[in-house]
Amino acid sequence: MTSLKKGLLVALEGIDGTGKTTLIRQLEEYFSKRGLSVRTLREPTDGKYGQEIRRLGREGRHQVTPEQELDLFIRDRIEDCEKNIRPALAKNELVLIDRYYFSTVAYQGALGLETDRIWEMNEKIAVIPDLVLILDLPVDRSLKRITDHRKDEHDDFEKADFLEKAREIFISMNRPYICLIDADRDPESVFSDIREKIERLIGEHLSLPTDTGKS
Repeated sequence: MTSLKKGLLVALEGIDGTGKTTLIRQLEEYFSKRGLSVRTLREPTDGKYGQEIRRLGREGRHQVTPEQELDLFIRDRIEDCEKNIRPALAKNELVLIDRYYFSTVAYQGALGLETDRIWEMNEKIAVIPDLVLILDLPVDRSLKRITDHRKDEHDDFEKADFLEKAREIFISMNRPYICLIDADRDPESVFSDIREKIERLIGEHLSLPTDTGKS
């Protein structure tokens, strides 16, 4: 059984339609088969605040102000960190999360809120990830994927001009643990690229077995 010296938090980010959810499933299967304990999460969560955020996404964000929605994201994230992320990391698990506070910076920033303030609010309450992989895709390509795969559901965040603003914010993000991934490639190449970056991170934190044999 492969084990880590410490839990690792890896976030997959990017505008909708970049393939995050599919990649999370593939990564979970890949690393689980290699003996790692893997936990997969998503934000918004299925908790009470996350469910409210999802409801607003379906029914229309005109019901709340951007500040009120930001407050929901913060509350959902506090709950996620306390109930899910920190306990998993304490068990030395590899935690893969589909969206994290970088999406809040990008999406709420695209709504007009000040991004530096969103960064500061989140870094006070959230676990800082070990690696953030931002999947980048032109908006016209992302919207085509959304249309092809989600004909029965359309989030009001999924508008071209809005997604352009969110994409610009994602691309501008600059932290040492952030890596921009070209998602406008065949799925196998994208998966291979992401897998290699996570494997490199894992390689730095593997717990090597102790030799108990007698000489």
